[in-house]
Amino acid sequence: MKLTVRMSWNKIILPFLIGAPVLCAQMPPQIPAAAQAMLQIQQPTVDNTTPVTAQASFDPPLIRAGEKTFYRVDVTATESAIQWPVTLPAPEELKVTAQARGQMTQFTGNTFRPLTTFLYELQPATAGQYVITNFTVSCAGQPVQVPPASLDVVTEALAAPPPRRLRLQTTATNVFLGQPFRVRVILLAGPGNQLEALREIQLSGAGLMTDQSGTRQSIEVIDDNGALRPAFISDLMVTPIAAGPMALTAQGFTAGREFSGPISIHGQVSLPGGPPKYILLISDPIRLNVRPLPAEGELPGFTGAMGIFIKEPPVLSTDRLQVGQPAHLKLTFHGEGDLTRFVPPSAPISSDWQVIADPVPATGFTLIPLTDEAQATPAIPFCAFDPISGTYRDLSIPPIPVTVIGEGLPVELRDAEQAGDDSVPVKLSSLAPAPGKSVTHLTPLQLRGWFVGIQLLPVAGFCLLWQWDRHRRFLEAHPDLVRRRKARRDLRRKKMELQKAAAAGDAESFIQLAAAAMRIAVAPHYPANPQALVGGDVLARLDSASQNGGTADTVKQIFAATDRRFAAQAKPPADWLALNADVEAVLQQLEAKL
Repeated sequence: MKLTVRMSWNKIILPFLIGAPVLCAQMPPQIPAAAQAMLQIQQPTVDNTTPVTAQASFDPPLIRAGEKTFYRVDVTATESAIQWPVTLPAPEELKVTAQARGQMTQFTGNTFRPLTTFLYELQPATAGQYVITNFTVSCAGQPVQVPPASLDVVTEALAAPPPRRLRLQTTATNVFLGQPFRVRVILLAGPGNQLEALREIQLSGAGLMTDQSGTRQSIEVIDDNGALRPAFISDLMVTPIAAGPMALTAQGFTAGREFSGPISIHGQVSLPGGPPKYILLISDPIRLNVRPLPAEGELPGFTGAMGIFIKEPPVLSTDRLQVGQPAHLKLTFHGEGDLTRFVPPSAPISSDWQVIADPVPATGFTLIPLTDEAQATPAIPFCAFDPISGTYRDLSIPPIPVTVIGEGLPVELRDAEQAGDDSVPVKLSSLAPAPGKSVTHLTPLQLRGWFVGIQLLPVAGFCLLWQWDRHRRFLEAHPDLVRRRKARRDLRRKKMELQKAAAAGDAESFIQLAAAAMRIAVAPHYPANPQALVGGDVLARLDSASQNGGTADTVKQIFAATDRRFAAQAKPPADWLALNADVEAVLQQLEAKL
């Protein structure tokens, strides 16, 4: 017999009301009549005025030495508001082997109240009486007293049943990274085969991700050490997201008849009456070994698909189409893997086709040809990892031959007034009266080789402008370089004029040009206008060895000859042109200092 048990009305209405603002923001303003009736029902409130209380107990309170027991503390507050101590005030003989904590909302009459449980698994090695004294915890800034609890440990065997705990089963313990596998959380029926629901189920384990959307709940009769017992079973999907060894444990609250969501029942079961008892239970850990995916043998197009998949031949909606006409490529995969997490292949990049992938979970593509030179659809690389053999399987989609027709002659479009009139036929436009502009080839400008160079011209111009401005700023900061450069340029010009005067035998011009060249060569050192300098200024820029030798006499003779017009009686040298070699030597020495 297979039945479906759903939540009571008060358990269905509350989630509906909580999600009502989101639904109203996404749905049209019309609200169905059934929903309006639910909104008019007064819902239970959350109790936040009753003082917070705490209860502590051992389960069971009497055990044999070496056996395990649970120390449980229930606090009527949210977990985030409780500042729980790191260590318990427990004797050293009580060895803590595992611990857990959980939170749920309990329904008390006409109100909801939070409940947080802190659970410790203890295993005393010696007999005796152990007491965990009372201690105080802070809850939302208020002190809450946790009462003491005692445990009796004896040496003789006891007939009492072991403490209740969850059972954990997995479909695999040696998995690959990213390989989903199912986990079964089992709660066996209690005394009298009375079955309870399990709420707030959590799987704890570093590097594991639980998918709550794929949870399946059922009640079945299973084999418990040779005896058939009913059990509440919750199947969850777990995916490892980190490689290496890890431990997986489960926890959950017993909740009586408060079943959440649809549940399948197989066989006869007895559901307890009365208010539910919310007890946090945990399971023994299961050791998992998560292996990384091998890097060897990986094929192109791997999207994370895992399992043994088989591809059907691809189906193209049409094999004859025009440029710009879309065609749909349908892909079908089936196999033993988890198809709910199947990631279809990615859309390939092609210069002749525009490929658009269908929305997930559909597996297909919309193909649009961009040129009439396309002769086949683009190949779609794809592969899946087989966790059984540990290898990658090639599932690539091969190209499909097609015939693509060009756009043809231009079509005369309808006017705006005729856009809604279906009776107006579409006809071809008339031929052009004259030939248009001729071109050497039909390659677009942006695909030609020189187009890239044109795009780089603004960048090159900007770099040159930046370099010019940098040089200008440098010269503004160093004006002496500008003066020296101008002096060298003027000096070379004067030297050329000086040689022309000497070749022409013009002694008067030779003397004037020689003095002007010397003034230009020493002007940047002062700095000053060359016309304002005299022979003493030139002598000061000569080497110390040249200031008293023949070089100094040459400078004095040149400036004395230029100043003869200021003297009453001046007798110039017999031959001024004979000083040409000495003047050239003086100018070379002065030019070397620029």
